[in-house]
Amino acid sequence: MSTLMIKTFHAIGFAVYAFGIYYSEVHLDIPQRNPKHKMFGRYKYLTHWNLMLQGAMFTLFCIIDFAPLREKRKLLKFRDHTFLSLSLPTCIFVSTFFWGLYVFDRELIFPKQLELYYPAWLNHLSHTAIIVFALIELSLYYHVQPNRNDGFVTVLGLVTSYVGWLMYLGLRHGIWVYPVLEVLSPVFLMVFVAVSILLLFGCYMITEKMNRFFWREYLFIGRSFLAPGSSSKT
Repeated sequence: MSTLMIKTFHAIGFAVYAFGIYYSEVHLDIPQRNPKHKMFGRYKYLTHWNLMLQGAMFTLFCIIDFAPLREKRKLLKFRDHTFLSLSLPTCIFVSTFFWGLYVFDRELIFPKQLELYYPAWLNHLSHTAIIVFALIELSLYYHVQPNRNDGFVTVLGLVTSYVGWLMYLGLRHGIWVYPVLEVLSPVFLMVFVAVSILLLFGCYMITEKMNRFFWREYLFIGRSFLAPGSSSKT
């Protein structure tokens, strides 16, 4: 893959996510079942957290693409760690979890009436395209896999932040972000949250295996291949 094509992919990803975030923040207006559900806007949803995360990642990719070599080297470890321990696992989790619940009973995650207000293209950007962009990024050039303990700490940070946020909204304000949370008893709510946490850690393990699969021939080198001007698949 040529340097120009990699830079073009990153620029496209940046533009797509920037527009998606802009539309979600400015133009998306979804009637709520209860007025208090308008509190905190889109920031109640893991989907939006992930959309913001992917926008930040592609911003970082573009910065690295065009940064001076000295500055670029300083960012590589952060890029690889964040992508492999946070960005890609979250994409896998969000996409799998959303579509899994959607197939089981869409009313638990994306009620049909939402289609009147939530464009199909934004739904697929938020729940489908995220994994496509992430897998393309994974396949373009080698990202150094972080130490598993460090990766788990990063995942734990996300889990603690979002689960704490969910519980705060539900217990303090009576806002259960997703319809599925409203129909669960306290015991099953804890089971649901625990299983979700385990699934997210499982997504991190899947990320490790995928990175090894894509780049097994490069693993002995033990260093990251810089996107612009680096070794990549041809």
